[in-house]
Amino acid sequence: MIENEKELISRAKRDVSAFDKLYSHYYPLINNYVYHRVSDESTRYEIVSNTFFKAMTKLNSFQWLHKCSFSAWIYRIAINEVRQNYRKNKKHYKIETKLVFNELPLDAEEIVKPEFVRVKEAMLTLKPEEQDLLSLRYFEKKKYQEIAEILNVKEGALKVRMHRIMNKLRDRLEGERNG
Repeated sequence: MIENEKELISRAKRDVSAFDKLYSHYYPLINNYVYHRVSDESTRYEIVSNTFFKAMTKLNSFQWLHKCSFSAWIYRIAINEVRQNYRKNKKHYKIETKLVFNELPLDAEEIVKPEFVRVKEAMLTLKPEEQDLLSLRYFEKKKYQEIAEILNVKEGALKVRMHRIMNKLRDRLEGERNG
């Protein structure tokens, strides 16, 4: 959290130039999240840009609630943007992700461990909502409490869902190995 974030948000609601500090702080976080959800670089930049544009234009509707921080709010916007992009390009996205993983350059094994590629491919077979959870937990290193706040769900239910998703992912990886 940024020092004096509440004050900064209040100022940004009156003066759009104050939004720059929020942008500077949250850009790397949101960009990293989208990086793990979208393979195409230009699409990633578009989603991140749309996220901050919506946050800036809708900032007046943001209110501090006991269970919703600015961080959770902006992650929700990013998640919705990724999902909207996925729905818009669903057919193209499936073809593109298969091509990306099937056409790794020869030196990719030095850069990307084969196990990571296998896990990433298996993740792509999951529902977008399940991919979101895995990305937030393991790529973004968010705690269950933070993810629950971002998704506006109960922490206990989130843990159960995450356990089921991990079992599903493990089953797919084992099935791939055995089949």
